[in-house]
Amino acid sequence: MKTKSNMMQKAMLLALSMVFVFGALPMMGNAQDQPSLYGVIDFMKVKQGNEANYVDVEKTVWKPIHQERINQGEIVGWVLYGVRYAGADDEYNYVTVALFDDPAKLEHTFSVDVEKVHPGKDLDALFQRTMESRQLVRQNLIRRVDAVYPEGGPGEFKYIQVNYMKVKPGEGGAYVDNELTVWKPVHQELINAGTRAGWSLWQGVYPFGTNMPYDYVTVDYFADFSKLGAADTEAAFNKAHAGKDMDKLFAETMNSRSHVRAELWEVLDSVWKE
Repeated sequence: MKTKSNMMQKAMLLALSMVFVFGALPMMGNAQDQPSLYGVIDFMKVKQGNEANYVDVEKTVWKPIHQERINQGEIVGWVLYGVRYAGADDEYNYVTVALFDDPAKLEHTFSVDVEKVHPGKDLDALFQRTMESRQLVRQNLIRRVDAVYPEGGPGEFKYIQVNYMKVKPGEGGAYVDNELTVWKPVHQELINAGTRAGWSLWQGVYPFGTNMPYDYVTVDYFADFSKLGAADTEAAFNKAHAGKDMDKLFAETMNSRSHVRAELWEVLDSVWKE
């Protein structure tokens, strides 16, 4: 007969495998005094035909556990995303994100009593079902640098566009400055116009190195699918930078980084600290 300690150890290992960190030990101060926010994100590959089972595992097994983590103050939010327009040959097609408001909490990310969350359930069976539902492809750790949202807090969003940026050698400071002084005001204007529900800039922490395909990530938030492609970026740019040379500012952006790729993620479920 398995002991509670053994079952909890296995459940903890499973929980840690379900977490991908968008954030870690701070490498620079928070721009504009933004509150600390760190995320743990797992990139998942789910076989064709098994999508419904995987999503059910996340919703029925893990969502209640993440809610208890929020109740205990370990995390402030958890989101399950489906990657739109991903096919059989793509590296991953689902993503989970756990968000932390204190880097100290990243050292011990899981202390929930799973038996309390799922009383009477066979934890080994839950573990096995989870492992069979998906493959954990990889994990990354990044930290939020800055963000803008509608007045009163983050807007409701159904989709996010994730933009992967590779900064040119020696241009890290120039890139961040460009995002905050040139593009952050533009995104604020897009939010004011109602075509965006928010924008954020994240810095990659782990893994890192010259062979990493990206160093930073920007995230555009959309309330619904109709808002995709609806933004008048030129009008927003002119409002944010009236009288300035748009071509020059665009050139400065291109000189500091490469836009590696963009992905569209759909929110499938989530839990948040109230």
